[in-house]
Order: sequence, then C-alpha cells, then structure tokens
Amino acid sequence: MRSHRHLIALGIASLPLYLAMTALSRQFNWGGGYSDRPILAYLAVYAVLFVFYALASKTVVQKPDSSSALWAIVILGLLFRAVILPANQIQEDDVYRYLWDGKVFAHGINPYKYAPDETNDYLDFKIKDAKGFMARYTQQERQELELLNSLKWENQAALTTLERVNHSDVPTIYPPMAQFIFKGVALLKPDSILALRLTFLMFDLAVLFFIVQILGTLGKNKNLCLIYFWSPLVIKETYNSTHLDILGIAFLCAAIHFLILRRHALANLLLAFSVLVKFYPVILLPFFLERAAQKNKISQKPVWTTPLLLLLMFGTVVALCYLPFLNTGFKTFAGLKAFSLHWQSNDSLFSLLVYFFGDVLNLRAVSQTFFSSDLPTLLSKATVAVILSGVIGYLLFWKSFLQKSNKQLLFYFFILMGLVFLLSPVQNPWYLSWVVPFMCLFPWRSWVLLTGLVGLYYLDFYFDYQDIPEYSRWIPWFEYTPFYLYFVYELWKYRGQENQVPQTIQS
Repeated sequence: MRSHRHLIALGIASLPLYLAMTALSRQFNWGGGYSDRPILAYLAVYAVLFVFYALASKTVVQKPDSSSALWAIVILGLLFRAVILPANQIQEDDVYRYLWDGKVFAHGINPYKYAPDETNDYLDFKIKDAKGFMARYTQQERQELELLNSLKWENQAALTTLERVNHSDVPTIYPPMAQFIFKGVALLKPDSILALRLTFLMFDLAVLFFIVQILGTLGKNKNLCLIYFWSPLVIKETYNSTHLDILGIAFLCAAIHFLILRRHALANLLLAFSVLVKFYPVILLPFFLERAAQKNKISQKPVWTTPLLLLLMFGTVVALCYLPFLNTGFKTFAGLKAFSLHWQSNDSLFSLLVYFFGDVLNLRAVSQTFFSSDLPTLLSKATVAVILSGVIGYLLFWKSFLQKSNKQLLFYFFILMGLVFLLSPVQNPWYLSWVVPFMCLFPWRSWVLLTGLVGLYYLDFYFDYQDIPEYSRWIPWFEYTPFYLYFVYELWKYRGQENQVPQTIQS
C-alpha cells in the first residue's frame, strides 16, 4: 500500500472536487437564471478533476498489480459516486424522457405510440376541436391519452417530469431493453431521478466487475480498472447527467467477458441486450460470430454452423424484444428516424465531411435544386458507412482471419468503438463512455486526454446564454485537435507493433 500512497492521495484530493460539483449543481435551476449559471466554474472543477485522474491513470499503468490498491480504487470510486448522487443535473435533461417512458410503459401503454406533446396538448385539442379530436384518435387511443393526462397531474414530480421532456414533439428513440429497465424503475419509484441513478449504480458496478475479470483473464494489471472507475467523464455523465449509456456498456462488458471465455451463446445474448439499449455495439457482431467459427475450426467441426445459429438467436432476441411495441407499426421507429436524419451535434470528422461535400464540392446548391433532403449530409453518412464497413472487412478478413488472439480481438473492438464515436454526426460527451472500458486494456494517452477535452462541449451553453454564439463554432477545434494530433503520434509510435500494442502502451 505504501507504494500506492500517491494514488490514494490523488483520490482523496478528488473527493472535495466532486463535492464542489454537487454544490455548483444547485445553481443550475430549471427555467431561469441561465446567464448566471456557473458553467465556467464547473468546467474549472472538471479540468482539475481530469488532471488528478490522468495522474492516477499514469500511476496504475506504471505500478504493479496490488489487491490493496484495487480496494482503494473501488472505495474511493464509490465515494465519488456517493457525493455526486444527489446533485442536480448540470445542463442535461434526457433523464426526464427516461422517467416518462418508464411511467407510460408501466401503465400498459406503448411508449413509442405518443409524443409527449400529444399528452400536453390533449385537453386543448379535445376542447377546442372536438370533431378533429374524435376523428384523429380511436376510442382506445382517447382512453390512453386520458390516462396519460391524468398521470401528468398526479403530483408536482409527475408534472415536472413531463414538462421537462426535451424534443417533446418526437416519440421516444430509446430501444426496448432501455424501456424495460425504465419500466422497472417506474414500478418501484415513479418520477424519481435518484431511483434511476441507483439503478445505474448496479449496472456501473457490473461494468467494474467485468472489467476486472477481463483484465485478470488476459493477465493484465487489475488496477487498470481505475481508468474506468475514476473517470470524471463516466461519473459526471452517469450520475449527474443521468444518461442511460451505462446500461448498454454493462451488457457489452459482460458479453466480452463471456466471449473470451468462449461461452458464445451467452456472449451473443448479452451483446443483443447491449444493442437493445443503444445500437452502437452491433458493429461488433461479426467478430462475435467469427470467434465462434474459430472455436469450431479448432474442434474440427463445420466452421459456420454455430455462427449461423448464433446469428439466428441474435435476430430472434432483438425481434422478440421489439414485438410488444410493434402494435404502432412504423411509428415505433419514428423517433429513431428523426434522430438519424436530423441530429448533428459536437461532431468533428463528420462535420469535415459535410463541409467537403457541401462547400468544397458545392453539392449543397445541387441538393436544394434537385433533392428534398440535404445531399451533403446524406453523402457524409454514406461515407461513414463505407469507412466503417471497410474497417470491419479489413480487420475481419485481412488481419489473421480465424487466428486472432483475445488481445488482438479486443484491440479491434477498441478501434471500432472509437471510430463509431469519431465518425458520428452526434459526438455528445457521454457517447465516449462506450470507449472508456477499452481504455483499461489499451490506455492510450490520446484517448485519456479526449475524456477531458470533451468537457468543453458545455462551453456551447455558456456562449449561448451570454449571447455570443459565434464563439461556439470554435469549440470542436479545441476539443478534438489536441486529441487527433496526439492520436496520430501514438499511431506512428506503435506502427508495425500491433501484436505488442497491449504491452507497449504500458511502457
């Protein structure tokens, strides 16, 4: 333990900063005082937290494995979470959609069926345009809207939940597994952010457990779990912003654990559950199937029999989970469609693609003349799909097909999940949380740096509230340029050393 005094000191020094973050959160009041919100003070606290975290990460990379240090990492990480658990959300409100979806589902109504505005506007529409109201909705739908409207007025917490749902004109986008978890929370304690955060804590601890198990299986230093468990990004976005990504991350880490143990049916089932929280990890499915094919080859069985069965199982699980919601037809996917077509936020590479197609090739004018949709954006999304497909094909078929070690395989997962984030048209900070568990295995300093830099995302709110939005366009440059420069340097540094990457990056 003496050799880890530096680590413990950094953890103890971080604790007052999480207390400060909780104290600052009290000044983020809903519906007013936006220009007075202490966003710069919050960013200063986050920056110092990140410095302590980076130093702690460097310490665990350089020090040998230690069970006493591991316990210190866990205890201090839990204290960080306990301190921030009661905080107000800092600039985020997705949690209200989760609470509303869960309550709607808990009362037997399909959460994909109605946009929250339909509940909000229910009485006005019914009174002002009775004939239109009767024509638009069936008797069952009118009864459901009546119930939802009554839920809105149950108490102040219920009213707050519905009034604070963002993008309330759009039905929910969150997949079925998220809805089942939201429903479970609503049945226990409706309209409770704290109940949702405590549920997230269980999944968060599952992530820690499986990261430690994976590190042990690969013969790596278990103390590297600190890179996840002390991450200010993960703690802020899970317990303050209360974003659901931790649910999918937990299922993904469990899937990877069982994959490297060659328990393929369970691994693929858990991967399906992860995809049913957020769709990102579906990009890893071909590698899960390929690993099953490798096992068959070693056992001298038909190579593709098991992978085909696993693919069928994966599709069946996804279909069965969607089945209870398909009574609304394609409306089940209306929110997802709106998100996929129109959302673009805090992006880096994607915005450069849009600039290339729209301004360099001047396709925006062509789009306005001949197309109803934004052609540069569509071409950018097509380019992203081609890049990701090309990388998957390269890693799957040209890089030792059916001969990948566990370390190689997980390094490819790291590459793919990182690319999904970097190429996405929406690069919200909490989306980066999906990459953080892989950083425990491959602690590249550029990616650790990025978890700090993405905090600058919140500057956009500050510039907006201070009525200087012209500065917002520069935020992504400060967020991503240092990362890309450092990342390119690390790629150059480790070129030609792929098989040694997991060891080399610790030296």
